[in-house]
Amino acid sequence: MRKFLIGLAILSVSVCSFGKPLDKGDIEKNPILKGKILAKRCAWCHDINRTLVAPPFKVILDRYKDIPDDTLKKQFFISIKDGSKGKWNKWLKENASVKLQNLENMYMPPQKPYYTDDDIKLIVDWLLSLRKK
Repeated sequence: MRKFLIGLAILSVSVCSFGKPLDKGDIEKNPILKGKILAKRCAWCHDINRTLVAPPFKVILDRYKDIPDDTLKKQFFISIKDGSKGKWNKWLKENASVKLQNLENMYMPPQKPYYTDDDIKLIVDWLLSLRKK
């Protein structure tokens, strides 16, 4: 299933990009691009700028702007791998476009069933690359 999703992502990126279509080799050579493609599943709840179900990536990065990359890599790795709960309740109350009835039941589920540790590291590296944009 994971190979299928990566293949589908490669196809969609290559069809939507201008210029030379990307192939699997291009993606394997670029860890940030590979992390971005792996993070497609994250887009079910997170967007880079817009609030969906969870805080946008830019809001998350802004919240932790004073934390060094090495420390943040570890924190994000653990939150993605093991999930988290309660860190964003106040933000969601103030910013969610839909008022949630049972906010205390909201959580980010563990992603370890879907990603390897190496995959999560690539996603974290891509996420931190957004700091520079």
